[in-house]
Amino acid sequence: MDRYKLSALLGTIIMGIGSFMACLAENSLYIFTGNVLLVASIFIMIYGYAKWQP
Repeated sequence: MDRYKLSALLGTIIMGIGSFMACLAENSLYIFTGNVLLVASIFIMIYGYAKWQP
């Protein structure tokens, strides 16, 4: 598995975790962390899908 496929998969996993945290957390720190994870996963997935297109 090359680095582009791995980054696309990792971005998808991070997006799932971040959306779960942002939607279901009650503490504002966890909500903010979930939002940061969502934005980071978008950039990771852009990097992965820019070169590897399934």
